[in-house]
Amino acid sequence: MNAGLPSLETVIDELAELLAREPDADTARDGDCLRITRQQTITDVMPCRVQGVGVDAGVRYPAVSIKTVPRGNVAFPGSPQMRASRLNPRSAVGAVQGPSPGMRAGLMIGSRVCVDAEVPWHATGRHLVRLAAMEAGGTLFDAPQPENRHLDRAGLGVWRNCLQSIAGVEPDAWRVIKRAPDGLVAQPLGWPPVRGASISLAVGGNTPLVGRGFQYRLQMPRQYPDGDELAWLCDELNRQEWENATGAPHIGAWSASDDGYCRYQVSVPARLGRRMPDLPRQLLETSGARANSAIELQSLA
Repeated sequence: MNAGLPSLETVIDELAELLAREPDADTARDGDCLRITRQQTITDVMPCRVQGVGVDAGVRYPAVSIKTVPRGNVAFPGSPQMRASRLNPRSAVGAVQGPSPGMRAGLMIGSRVCVDAEVPWHATGRHLVRLAAMEAGGTLFDAPQPENRHLDRAGLGVWRNCLQSIAGVEPDAWRVIKRAPDGLVAQPLGWPPVRGASISLAVGGNTPLVGRGFQYRLQMPRQYPDGDELAWLCDELNRQEWENATGAPHIGAWSASDDGYCRYQVSVPARLGRRMPDLPRQLLETSGARANSAIELQSLA
């Protein structure tokens, strides 16, 4: 592990303390695993080590996986097209995972956050785990989200400042191709194949899925006329993000757009803006690695 990064044992200790403060959740610990029980969901937070893919191939990273299942008897969405075109486009946080080959299981939402220097653990990483543990499934199950106008306004202001401070060009990282007061569109750089991808960052009061908040979207350049092929690819990309290190935190979902493109998106409520002030920039910085990992998987399909 790199110098200055906490051990996985320390990470779980910190998460146990952080999640125990949540008033609407019961947090229990079993060894190095945490279970968070809420009104509609049960979430397991587990330490692990994941294999890098893409530019991170050959390296193993300490990480935290977050697995959320709904309480009660919820049938698994067996259709890949339903997951890709209906469920994951509605998932603000985490991805509805496809079943492992030969396995039968219920509905499950997965996320993965690495403990590395790309997205600093204490500043952002632990709050991303908390986000996944507390918010996964909320937009799927129509769970009402609390409003706090003061926190919302402050969070939106923090994220707008972050967007406005982003340079127009960062060599080998991104190029901004369109800018507005509440958002920007950029192109990832670094590897020629990723330059056809498009990154969208938006902050505002009408963000899809969560309303007042921040939305990140990465759309890949290839269009798929075959809906079954695209749905299969979305499942594989979500599995790769959950089980491996793609150079970016897996807190969103790959899904199919109406016009046949594969995209990755995450929506974060505005009330969390002050906890993660650099999140828009961090997701932008890791977009090239995410796109490169996706393109490598597409080439193997």
